[in-house]
Amino acid sequence: MNISNSSTVKAAALVLSALASYSVTAKAEPWYKQSMYKGQYTELNTCTQTYPSYWQDPNPKFTKMWEGQTISNVPTTLWDEGIFALSDKYPRELVIEPKKNQPWYDAKFDALFDESTSQREKSKLAKEYIKLVYAYGLEGNIAGKGRVASRDFDTCENKYRPWFHIPFQTYDPLSGREYIRGLTREAPVTFSVQDSSGTDASTMWAVGFYNATAAYTLGEVWQEDGTAKLPKKGVRFHEGAVIIKPLFNTSTIAQIPVLAGLPSWNANISDPAYCECNVAPGSKDKDGNERKECNFIEESEQCKRNSQAWDDVKLLQFDVAVRDDRAKDTGWVYGTFVADGQRKANVKNPWEKMTWLGLMWGNDTPAKGHLAFNTPVNPRENGFSEAVINWSLVDELNKYSGSAMTRQVGHLGCNNRLNGPADNTNSSCMSCHGTASLPDSKRNTPLMISQFGEQTPECAVPLINSDTLGKDRGGDTGEIHDGINFAQIDSLYFANTGAGESFNIRVDGKSLAQPHYDFAPDKKEWISLDYSMQLSISLQQWLEWVENQQLDPNDHVLKDFRGRN
Repeated sequence: MNISNSSTVKAAALVLSALASYSVTAKAEPWYKQSMYKGQYTELNTCTQTYPSYWQDPNPKFTKMWEGQTISNVPTTLWDEGIFALSDKYPRELVIEPKKNQPWYDAKFDALFDESTSQREKSKLAKEYIKLVYAYGLEGNIAGKGRVASRDFDTCENKYRPWFHIPFQTYDPLSGREYIRGLTREAPVTFSVQDSSGTDASTMWAVGFYNATAAYTLGEVWQEDGTAKLPKKGVRFHEGAVIIKPLFNTSTIAQIPVLAGLPSWNANISDPAYCECNVAPGSKDKDGNERKECNFIEESEQCKRNSQAWDDVKLLQFDVAVRDDRAKDTGWVYGTFVADGQRKANVKNPWEKMTWLGLMWGNDTPAKGHLAFNTPVNPRENGFSEAVINWSLVDELNKYSGSAMTRQVGHLGCNNRLNGPADNTNSSCMSCHGTASLPDSKRNTPLMISQFGEQTPECAVPLINSDTLGKDRGGDTGEIHDGINFAQIDSLYFANTGAGESFNIRVDGKSLAQPHYDFAPDKKEWISLDYSMQLSISLQQWLEWVENQQLDPNDHVLKDFRGRN
């Protein structure tokens, strides 16, 4: 092949450019020496073993937590595939990255939050915004630039920037972190599929990561001595905070073809069909009453973990959350990516086989007396005011699903609000996370989805000739509770809760359950944890451990709802 002189010059220039770029990267000082970190760190490693890294962590200072349990989540002495370590050296002084590191804050994205911007322009901006956040989340966490550790998302020694985990998602035997990747068990998900089974009962396993700005807020709660300091007023993350969360699924590629070629992790999980524990007949609690819940010993026996009995889990969903003051009603932007392995079969990097599903910064709250079920009108054609959906991906996901609409992989949320395959069809990303609150003295929190307790269901429509019954988007029938009708419950769950503000529980003189905080007995509002369900659930587990230390191991139970975190 003949190569012209001009081509040779261009090729040489590209090589020199690449070498120059590599040289700059190689000489760049480690993140911990950068001025923004204010001298708080002296090395890359951010894992301190202050808190348990995973359920049944064999570190002697944690073993009392697992007393009497069947051990199934501890690696052997010959295990060589890597062991998860919790990144918990939180900054104790606020760290704010320069805007050049977080380009989604550029002024050109202001129009995304302007209601007068056309749907076409919003879609263009949303796609660019969320892809910038995704790229930021992958930097130093996957093979390539800034990579130190041998496995993707081993965050203890990220050369590019530090990422942190939340502690105490380790105490619950059913959902607690597994030891290989630090994944926690989330919700069971049944998909409508096209293979011979027709339905696919699967489980989600996930792990969340917080950048330094977000981790500073975690550090206000989780202390250097391994304890939690409960906030007495609403927590509020600072602008610049970024949270990312890859969610893995137990389904096979035959069941969900879009999983083809996506990142696949070996994990020490329990039964993929979502193991549940059954109480032995005649069991009594410490007060002599019939026990309705398994204790931790029974759960560890009946729902053992195993890294060899089941297939690897596969990346199905990747969530991002960004504190952004331009989202004037909530202060947050939530986004979701979903596996797109069929259309991206030729893409080499498995992490790039994800496609953005949508971006939202508000719930498009229904007007008074209107239902979230059909408000706004026909969002596929008319769009949302506070969200953008990538309908092309929705169609692609559903193309490989069965006919049960709300169990298709691209089912979305209430009236097609943003929700990923792992999420509930009756809610939205922000309606669920907006309930995040400090557990009260009885370990209660607001229900993250109204259907999860004795409340009027959200995203429901009244039945014909009925004053009390309605059917939600998932097709389930529910009834009105405490005189709160379907439109009123939607006005609470699809309200735009501000960053750090309490989840509103009152409507037209009626109220959902109020908190009971011992330190503030007259307080009638929930203490906000600023959209952080992980913080709420981890504090529930921490409070249970504090209480259970006074009890016999046979009385160790988790009294709280175990759900999406």
